[in-house]
Amino acid sequence: MRRRVQFIINPVSGSRRNADLVRSLALRLREDGDSVAIYKTQFAGDARLYAERMSPDVDIVVAVGGDGTVSEVVHGLIEHPIPIVVVPTGTENILSQEFRIRASAKQLYETINANCRQWIDVGVMNGRHFLIVAGIGFDADVVRRLVSERKGHITYLSYFWPLWRTFWQYRFPPMRVRADGEEIFDGRGLVFVGNIRRYAIGLKILRDAVCDDGKLDLCILRCRWQGSLLNHAAWATLQKHVDRDSVIYRQCTRIEIESEHELAMEIDGDPAGTLPARFSVMPRRGIFLVPPPRSRRMRWLP
Repeated sequence: MRRRVQFIINPVSGSRRNADLVRSLALRLREDGDSVAIYKTQFAGDARLYAERMSPDVDIVVAVGGDGTVSEVVHGLIEHPIPIVVVPTGTENILSQEFRIRASAKQLYETINANCRQWIDVGVMNGRHFLIVAGIGFDADVVRRLVSERKGHITYLSYFWPLWRTFWQYRFPPMRVRADGEEIFDGRGLVFVGNIRRYAIGLKILRDAVCDDGKLDLCILRCRWQGSLLNHAAWATLQKHVDRDSVIYRQCTRIEIESEHELAMEIDGDPAGTLPARFSVMPRRGIFLVPPPRSRRMRWLP
């Protein structure tokens, strides 16, 4: 059957090698008789706007970029979900890691033809949709510095100075957190809300998250100074941070966070303003095409 395949490409994300990968995949699909259209985004938020006005006759969307680009595409398709294939060309590519997707034209082509679908819940923060994680406090300050200094494609090295400066300058302002109507935290710390286990550099901050369970995972790390932050990072590396007394971990559907201080927020690696924040979840509102299943943590659909 002839399929209509729409590529949405973030040209800032990736290298020459990734461009060759996209050309190879598009050529293979055209050789099969598929109709292939390509759109390159022109500014931040353009992927969402293009997806919103895209023809409903499109069968598959190929999102080429980092996690922020994929999140924008899902946001644009939120009312009329269309299966998405991720071509990972960002720095972290957390979604592709979670779904075991590689930057390989052969694997991506096979994934499209296998038509193995994974639904995913979509988080909502102050009206903005996200797929992976929202961070309040320290990590959001790092993201804010990174974006303000960004020049071209982001690499791991790009994080060094923003991370270094934030580590020594951050003062851990207090905040209050309510989950499903219950106040569970009032103090200094870091807060993460999301839908995917993985976070930056392989840390599984939301260790018990399942992407299609209809809930958001909430992780609060009590933290008053830099030494506590390093301690949390060490335990998170071992995936044992959730069991410690200094950590609050919940699964819920509604979260409210506020502070008397100006605390930065980020969602899926992009700046998202400052507190207060209101979170909710839209169950199973995104669809991804993924390689055949091996993990029992996900419920796969034919």
